[in-house]
Parts: sequence; C-alpha cells; structure tokens
Amino acid sequence: MVDELYVESAAYHEAAHVVLAVALQMPLRDRGIHIDPFGCGIAYYWYRNPDGGRNVGREVEREKSIISGYAGFIAQRKFYPECRPAGSWCDSNQAIKLLDEMYPNRDDWFAARDRLCEESRRLVEQHWGAIVALAQALWSSPWTPQPPSAKEKRWSECEEEKRMEANEIESILHTFGLRPVICDSEDQQPRGQGTTA
Repeated sequence: MVDELYVESAAYHEAAHVVLAVALQMPLRDRGIHIDPFGCGIAYYWYRNPDGGRNVGREVEREKSIISGYAGFIAQRKFYPECRPAGSWCDSNQAIKLLDEMYPNRDDWFAARDRLCEESRRLVEQHWGAIVALAQALWSSPWTPQPPSAKEKRWSECEEEKRMEANEIESILHTFGLRPVICDSEDQQPRGQGTTA
C-alpha cells in the first residue's frame, strides 16, 4: 500500500532542491522536477559530481551541491515529520563523497557536514514559501505518461509522473524574487538572470 502523504512529500523534496539551487545561483536544467506514484523524484539542475579529488579543502561548488542536496529531505521532513529517510540516500551518498574529496581529516569532515547541513536548514526556512508554492504546483499537476527520452534514460520505472519544466518553475519562483538561470539539457548554455531577492 502506497503512503499517499509520502508521495506528496516527494514534491517538497524536489522543490527544495531547485529552490535552493536557484538561491545559490546554480543553473536549472530545462527538464525541471518530476515525481512518480511511489514517492521517487528527480530535480534537474547543474551540481558538482564527485570527481575523485583528494584533500581539495573548502570548495564553493561542492558546498553548494551539498547544501542543495540536503535541502530535499529537510523540506520533506518539514512537510511530513514521520517520513522515512530511504528516499534521501542518493543525496546523502553524494554529500559523503563530496565531503570525502574536501576533507580527509574526520574532525574537519564532520564540522563541514554539520555547517553545511545547518546552512541548508537555514535556507529552507528562509525560502519555505517558495518551496511550498512550487511543491503545491507540482502536486496539483495531473499524473501523465512519462515520455521516453531520446538522449537520457528514463528516470523512473513508473509509467506515470507529475512534472514541471524549468520555464514553469521560473514563473513561480519569480513571484518570490528568485531569478533562475536555466541551462538547456542539450547544449548546457545558460539563459536568464541568476539573481535572488
């Protein structure tokens, strides 16, 4: 039996990723945000992937990626306090790998993790209105067939999804003074102004 509230909470998870990405001036990808009927989701934005670096120290791109990554579960739990953390394992794993690249010293590693998690919580609170508006818009959209993508594999095994493209996200976030930069998934060229209120 599917926990409908958990599925709805996935909209908050994905909305938080992109709202914080925009607040941190990380470009969105045109494919936007998606959730499926089991509460899985994906947010398309440009973030730092682990690259095998070692002892790189404090690095802005990695830190922004960790902050926006943590935001998903923070917002999901804010909406649904009893929500299980299973859906955030990918975000947590990404953060661990990025922290490993920055800090071989465990004391520095844990201090950075705590600092970045706290910053993510602070930004989720600051931008909660935008997160709620985006999540509610996504949740109120109809379930539609997941279109096949010629360039990328399907993000979910489910046949249906709720989705919002980047231009729809942009129109909602403008009302909150957030101005996303959007990069086309194909050519990775940014368009728009990346400023925040």
